[in-house]
Amino acid sequence: MIWKSDNKLMKSPGKFSISIEDIDLDSYRSTVTAELIDKVIAKGLVKASFTWSYLTEAEAEELMEETWKNPMHLTIKCPILGGKLLTSDFRCSKRSCDMISTDDEEESEETKWSVSFSVSQKKKEDGQ
Repeated sequence: MIWKSDNKLMKSPGKFSISIEDIDLDSYRSTVTAELIDKVIAKGLVKASFTWSYLTEAEAEELMEETWKNPMHLTIKCPILGGKLLTSDFRCSKRSCDMISTDDEEESEETKWSVSFSVSQKKKEDGQ
């Protein structure tokens, strides 16, 4: 299991990546000492990227529909957090859907799609 949305097991992506991000507010370097003056407002928030290739149009549409939810209630596999499953609210920060191939039919069943999107965790969870 890679991810669930609203507790529903979702199609596993062909590519999946996780990163941890600290959010700061106007951090800067001292002009006198070149020391970094941190103004961190959140540490350890998870970002995840998902990519699928060679999807049917219905599969692509279902995945794209998920990305418009805000918040997205996700459970994702997080090896970066010691192999835990993380259940939290996320929002989609970037999405794309590309046609890979098709034929000459107007309503073709043969059209294949590539889908990718990234999500950002909205708030830290207990134990994170």
